[in-house]
Amino acid sequence: MSNTANVPAHIAARIAERQKSGKKSILASAIVSESGPSIPRISMRAGRFRLVEAGVETTIGTALDVVIVGVNPKVSKVFYASNYDGGNDNNRPACFSNNGISPDDMVESPVSDSCANCAHNVLGSKITPSGAQSKMCSDQRHLAVVPAADPHKVYSLTVPVSGMRGLREYFTELANYNINPEEAITELGFDENASYPKLVFNHKGYVPEKAIEVVENWLESDYTKVATRQKPLSATAGLPPAQTAAKIEPPKPTAADDEADAYEEEAPVVAKNTKEKPTVTPVKASDELASKLDSLFDE
Repeated sequence: MSNTANVPAHIAARIAERQKSGKKSILASAIVSESGPSIPRISMRAGRFRLVEAGVETTIGTALDVVIVGVNPKVSKVFYASNYDGGNDNNRPACFSNNGISPDDMVESPVSDSCANCAHNVLGSKITPSGAQSKMCSDQRHLAVVPAADPHKVYSLTVPVSGMRGLREYFTELANYNINPEEAITELGFDENASYPKLVFNHKGYVPEKAIEVVENWLESDYTKVATRQKPLSATAGLPPAQTAAKIEPPKPTAADDEADAYEEEAPVVAKNTKEKPTVTPVKASDELASKLDSLFDE
């Protein structure tokens, strides 16, 4: 389909209204049916950010501006019995844990009844082609984010082990300036020097005042906790249809290259101890972002 970028103002207004209400097209629903609704998620397949919803994948590119509204405090685990070939979405994990303590209830044949006692969860149980130590069962973090240009919809984002240190460093950098992650516009990108899609985080600016309330409402939302795998799906009962998911897809690998599983130094990142409070220079959202937000919020 061509010419979808040049959407006239009156159609853009209708789209924004539908995103708020969750109302779907009667015509499209008659043709495009969902085999099983799933929570919207962000894929990083082939080094491109892709929004995946109801089986439809929309490629965004190599950068994506978001606001982080939820983080699973536990390090999750995922084990694949066979290698991921980068293009087979039917490759499901043989075992995984959302709390890093025990296998999830969805796992039919757990490798072990405890993550702490699992032989696959030992550093060195896997060695990458370059000789780096890794684990057969990989660590990952589950986040919940909203697009900076439209904070009304939450997406699930899985951060692989290769991006976890960068996430800690980014959060620490924000903390040094007394900035909460939900107050910042975060640019998701890829490390240009890495041979695989290594996720990086950059501070792009600040959430506009008109969007702060919407973002804060997501922080304690049950739906956000479902997106970060902290609560079961039943926790979304009673939420508006646009905010309800019917199931949570098992986590998927994000890169075919085994080097993405190599473990970096896991020592905690310590915030800087400065005597004087740093001066934060306000950064305005881009004109394009401000224009999009104007179409979503009443002045």
